[in-house]
Amino acid sequence: MQRGLILTTATMQSVPKLICDSTTAVTNEAGQPVLCVPQGWRGLRLTHNVIPAAAETGPACVQSAMLMLAIRGTGRRWYRFGAKTIELSTRPGMLELYSGDFERDSARWAGQNGQTVGVYIDPIDVARLLPEADDLSVRTTHELFDPKFQWLVQELFDEAERGAPSGALYVEGLSSALLGRLAEFYAVKRSPKTSVGHLSYASRRVVLDYIDTHLGDDISVIDLALEARLSPHHFSRAFKATLGASPHQYVIRRRMEAATKLITTSSMPIVEIALALGFSSQSHFTQAFRRYAGTTPADARKP
Repeated sequence: MQRGLILTTATMQSVPKLICDSTTAVTNEAGQPVLCVPQGWRGLRLTHNVIPAAAETGPACVQSAMLMLAIRGTGRRWYRFGAKTIELSTRPGMLELYSGDFERDSARWAGQNGQTVGVYIDPIDVARLLPEADDLSVRTTHELFDPKFQWLVQELFDEAERGAPSGALYVEGLSSALLGRLAEFYAVKRSPKTSVGHLSYASRRVVLDYIDTHLGDDISVIDLALEARLSPHHFSRAFKATLGASPHQYVIRRRMEAATKLITTSSMPIVEIALALGFSSQSHFTQAFRRYAGTTPADARKP
C-alpha cells in the first residue's frame, strides 16, 4: 500500500502562485510541492490538489485526519473498499472529512477538471492550537456541507496565497476556530461543553498592555493566550466575549488608531508608518486604513 497519498484521483501538482524569497513549499512524501506558503506559516498545514476530468488510482491512505474542500469542478467518484464500492458526488463547496486511519483500495473520478484544498488535522498542530482537545478524533464523513467550515478553509487558503499579509494572529485564529468547530460538532469523543467566560481584569490589562507594546510585531494568538494563561481557543472566545471583537480585529483597530495619530501629528513617511505598525507593505496598510477610516492615509494627511 502506498503511504501518504492525498485522497484525490490525481497526483498533486505544484501551484507556485507565491513567487518571492519569503515563501516555502509544502511537499508530499514524494517530494512534490503541493502549495507555496509564507515562511513561518503558523496555521494548519494545507494542500492544493489539481484533479483531471477523469482518472483512476490505486490504494491510498491518509497520515493524519484531514478536511478536504472542493473549490472547483463537478463530478462523480467511486471509492472501493475490498468488495464494497461507494459512489459519491463532488461539487464546489462540498467537504469531506477523513479520519486518521482512512484507507481505500482504489478510486475513480469522472467529471470536470477540479481543484480541492485540504487541511491536515495534525496532532502536533492540535496540541499547539487547541491543547484541551489533544485527543481529537473524527469519523470519516462524505459529502458534508458546512458553510462555516467552507469559509474557514477557503480563507486559510486565500491567506496563504496572498502571502499571509494579515499576520500570524489571523492565521492562528482561523486555524483555532476550525479546530474548535471540529471538536464541538464532529469529534468522536466531544470535549465537555463549557460556557464562554470573560477575561479577568488582571488578564485583560496584561493582554491589552502586551498588544499596545507590540503593535509593530507579528503578534500571534498563542503569544496572547500565554499572557492570559489560557489555551488559544479559549482565549479567543474569552477575548471576544470581553472586548466585543476578535483578537485580530482589536489589534487592527489599535494599529489604525496609532496610524491616525502618526499621520495627523507627524511628518513620518506613510511607508514607515505602515512598517512600524506591523503591516507587510504600504499597499496592505492603505487597504486596511481605507476600510477603517473610509479614506486613504495620504488623503487623511492633507490639511
